[in-house]
Amino acid sequence: MKLYNTLDKKVVPIKPLKKGKLTIYNCGPTVYFRMHIGNIRAYVNWDILHRALIYTGYKVERIMNLTDVGHMSKDEDFGEDKIELQALKEGKDPISIANYYISTVLEDFAKLNILSPKGNPVDPNMPLEKLEEEGWTRATGYVDEMIAMVKKMEENGYTYETTQAVYFDVTKIDNYNIFTNQSLEEKQEGVREEVGVDPEKKHPADFVLWMKRVGKYKDHTMHWNSPWGDGFPGWHIECSAMSTSVLGEYFDIHTGGIDHLPLHHPNERAQNIGTFGHPSVKYWLHNDFLTGVEDSKLSKSAGTGASLPEVLSLGFDPMDIRYLFASVNYRVQLRFTKESLDGARNARVSLISKLRNIYRESNQKEGEILEDYKRQFIKELENNLNVSGTLAVISGLLKSKEKPEDILTTIYDFDKVLDLNLREETERKDMDIPEDILKLANERVEARKAKDFELADKKREQIESRGYRMIDTEDGFTLEKI
Repeated sequence: MKLYNTLDKKVVPIKPLKKGKLTIYNCGPTVYFRMHIGNIRAYVNWDILHRALIYTGYKVERIMNLTDVGHMSKDEDFGEDKIELQALKEGKDPISIANYYISTVLEDFAKLNILSPKGNPVDPNMPLEKLEEEGWTRATGYVDEMIAMVKKMEENGYTYETTQAVYFDVTKIDNYNIFTNQSLEEKQEGVREEVGVDPEKKHPADFVLWMKRVGKYKDHTMHWNSPWGDGFPGWHIECSAMSTSVLGEYFDIHTGGIDHLPLHHPNERAQNIGTFGHPSVKYWLHNDFLTGVEDSKLSKSAGTGASLPEVLSLGFDPMDIRYLFASVNYRVQLRFTKESLDGARNARVSLISKLRNIYRESNQKEGEILEDYKRQFIKELENNLNVSGTLAVISGLLKSKEKPEDILTTIYDFDKVLDLNLREETERKDMDIPEDILKLANERVEARKAKDFELADKKREQIESRGYRMIDTEDGFTLEKI
């Protein structure tokens, strides 16, 4: 497997710390709001990574955090705690807010076939007490570990204490800005002075490890006792504590978005060095943004991000979204528009239509995996998750002269990575289209040829009123039950 390591700034061969096994930490959601579709793209990316690693022969130990305390608005040390802010808006306590939005994460993951970090299908009704068993780590469950890390950094001379907080001293770290190659002087110029900033803070880039329950935070609802007084952890220490507590002081892969490059991940790396005397992460992987029509980053904080239910309400299938996200490399910025979704849906439906034709030809016989095609498929996966290349392998296989049953068996095997429900969709028993629906579809085709678009639209409406959707494909059209 070769992946793009942000530290090396190039695609590199992945060499596990332990032969045949990879340990992975995913930066997960802050559970103060329903995930927007831009968040979800990242989790589809890392689900594909997880599946690809298993498919190509690795054992995988993966965890994903759920941030339920301490993540400040605009990622500032002295911002508003996102969980507490949402609790105030909704008139609930912070844990109730976190629990509710964790349940929506499970719902969205289940709809999109995103595995749990443990590698199992997600039960959307799973009791939240079982989260840890499935590889999710809640920040509030690791406060003791966070305190222990801060104490160790303090002993090692990387911290200082003010009236308001315990800070990490970034000047003690060589190559602190290794991800961006920005000097500390440039960082100092770029750090915005916040309202209510701590006057005892030594350097603008120093960041909070432990916030005391004083000043603007004297009534902070979520708080714990510590050697530095009553308070709560900073956001960055949470990921360092959870990742190293579970995976160890050395682990293989850490994933996140490119928005983590200027601040969050340099701080995590600094904390690990301050605690253990060395970096903990071997490979850093970052996905690029999803953008809207205006090319602005979709952000739930700004209130502009569409949620999964909102997108599905437009008539799309969850697998249309998964297909779109899987087909564009994780390092490429993706424009998320209705047009791009229409294109993904048409491609997916066309693929299923071809598979159904092959299924009929196969007489429902079980086939064998075509090893030459499997080697091509794996070669594309190992090339920095080139999923568009794997789709090209599938396209070539569909046009081949191989036995129909072998084509199906091979593509079903590939779907262990893609998980587009290809077997289920191909072998559905309710896909015999009534003659009157086919007649309406053909009449619509003729109306379009005659450029009678008003009649064509009327025929489409009649089809949809009967519970079917007509989708134009490169081979003509296909019909599916709504």
